[in-house]
Amino acid sequence: MKSGATGLIIAAAFIGPGTVTTASMAGASLGYGLVWALCFSIFATYILQEMASRLGLVTGQGLSEAIVNISPNKLFRWLSIILVCAAIGVGNAAYEGGNLTGAALGLSNVLPGSISVWALILGGIAFALLISNRYHLVEKVLIGLVALMSIVFISIMFIAGINTSALMDGLTQIGLSNTSLLLAIIGTTIVPYNLFLHAGLSAKQSLDMKLSESDIASQLPAHKKQLFSSIGLGGLVTFAVMSCAANAFYLSDNVLSPGNIASQLEPILGDYANLFFALGLFSAGLTSAITAPLAAGYAICGLFGWQANLAARGFKSVCIIILVFGVLVATSGFKPLAIIVLAQASNALLLPISVLFLLYVMNQKAIMKSQTNTYLSNSLAGLILLVIMVLGGNKLIGLLF
Repeated sequence: MKSGATGLIIAAAFIGPGTVTTASMAGASLGYGLVWALCFSIFATYILQEMASRLGLVTGQGLSEAIVNISPNKLFRWLSIILVCAAIGVGNAAYEGGNLTGAALGLSNVLPGSISVWALILGGIAFALLISNRYHLVEKVLIGLVALMSIVFISIMFIAGINTSALMDGLTQIGLSNTSLLLAIIGTTIVPYNLFLHAGLSAKQSLDMKLSESDIASQLPAHKKQLFSSIGLGGLVTFAVMSCAANAFYLSDNVLSPGNIASQLEPILGDYANLFFALGLFSAGLTSAITAPLAAGYAICGLFGWQANLAARGFKSVCIIILVFGVLVATSGFKPLAIIVLAQASNALLLPISVLFLLYVMNQKAIMKSQTNTYLSNSLAGLILLVIMVLGGNKLIGLLF
């Protein structure tokens, strides 16, 4: 697998229906007020995903394998297993529910059938792709859908236009008035499971190509540029959705709801608004509905030393379990927007666990050799971690007291 394809798959993983819904809600209720949070999230995503990718390339191991193999202490190993299972296994099951709910929401707005029915159909499509044993087929589907949803949402942004004055205010004025939406924007962009997915994909690339230490060192600059482009594309798509919702709903009498979420496009696209928006939401949902189980597979299999590829029974079983739980959540009858935003906010609260493990591994010279983190990388990651913990802590304190 080429590094450019890996980067696009990571972009596909974080541009899910949670991103579309959360960005729409942020734009509708706060205008461009959370653009600063989106910029922070894109920056943080690049810093952390670069580390995860470098880990996989250098060691030929996923993040989970590196975590459990770094110390012979049994207590540390089991504590690591419990924490990763909680942060990735449980978190991904909830996140998968949001993915399927979002994609089903888009289809149910333009085609006959309820959200629950479409969630079951989409779950079946994702299941068929995951058990196909043809990773390159999955890869092509994901990259194709990334291109499709990118065209849809970026086209929407340019058609609707951007309020540049409000955009500048959103970039320069840091607001904390809505911590739930703020955490949701962070959680839908800096996705914890993507760290495990990217490390696993890069490790597979390193092993397949039999890269030497000198090969890796020579390829890293180009790899970073491709990663920057892919994540930048994801950020542009997220901003496009936020901008459209701000134009349509902010400071107006319209209130965003599942039934009118596509109405932000009606002044431009008229009767085609629902179809256009549904196409983007479906694309976003299906890509993330496939990548979430894949990420859980890499994470859980790495913890227990199981073979991490789609042909392996253990890997496939983990993927199917996550997918089944996601279908159950999506067909539970809960409000669809609530399911989606809650999944994103929970991601932000679980993120520090994954980042701490990643930082610990990236500073171990025994496995990273000459590619251990620099002082700058550690400082930036530490700052990112501090910001997320402060915001998450503030939200938890607010809930408790």
